[in-house]
Amino acid sequence: MRMTRKCVVTVLVGALGAAGLVSCGADDSGDGEGTGLTAALSGVPASQAEQAITYRDVSAARRLVAADKSLYRGLDGYGIIEFMQGAHTARPRSYGFEAKDVTASVLLSNGYSQRLTGTFDVDAVRKAMRKRGYTATEGDDGAVRLRKKGQADIEVSADARTSQYVDGVKLPLDPPDRSVTDDPAYKAVVSCLGDDVYEASLYGKNPGYRKQGITLLGIGGHADDAAHPTEKLCARTTSEDAAEKVAAELRAKTAPGERFTGAKVNVGDGDTPVVSIIWKNSTKPGMRPTDQDRTGELPMALLRP
Repeated sequence: MRMTRKCVVTVLVGALGAAGLVSCGADDSGDGEGTGLTAALSGVPASQAEQAITYRDVSAARRLVAADKSLYRGLDGYGIIEFMQGAHTARPRSYGFEAKDVTASVLLSNGYSQRLTGTFDVDAVRKAMRKRGYTATEGDDGAVRLRKKGQADIEVSADARTSQYVDGVKLPLDPPDRSVTDDPAYKAVVSCLGDDVYEASLYGKNPGYRKQGITLLGIGGHADDAAHPTEKLCARTTSEDAAEKVAAELRAKTAPGERFTGAKVNVGDGDTPVVSIIWKNSTKPGMRPTDQDRTGELPMALLRP
């Protein structure tokens, strides 16, 4: 499948750009980078803090989609560009890996850049992409670079795979010395969302958002029980006055008759409080997991000029 930039933008427009317990989150035991939102964001250089970032705990997302395709249809593809729009159901090995090989996905901007972590058979990826017309170059570190004119550039190692289109940011296979996790705004929002979210969208430190009193906004989902998922919006504000304004905007969305009736808004402490709202997901339009990324109802109420 040739993933054009038009296709990527369509799939990820929200990025601005048998039920049971679901295991997601920050288990940093063993080798590699560990799991969880912080571990995934550690692969994004600090210089890219203004980018919109979409995260998927792929292992958890696969279980949730299997449990209820209707409720979790927004997770179909698991944040893996190559497997979106049904491609993961048709010859996934044509890319040299499968969704079960991936633990986490991070996408920047509208999907122009992707970093997957997991367990990859480098030789299988090389062979599969050669069949697709890619040229392979071996690296001294055991990684393989794959190139094809007009297509995404790809690099793969035993535990990571990156890809980027012409307009995309080059993400490293190995975590950089400084990542967005070192940024105070990201630390605050990730702490609010919880490291064990199975999906998250961080809207980037767009300088224009500061005019609305917000440094960084993120939305993330939890599903201890696949039948009862919740989502949470967290916004790190620029001041106590800004926090009260943001909280008022969110409370207006919880009034009787509004989509988020009954949801609670919380204002944190400090000079730059984090304001949050948590709601229950359902199969109703606008209330499924990741629906807010698509409709923008809550984010745009806070970030609009």
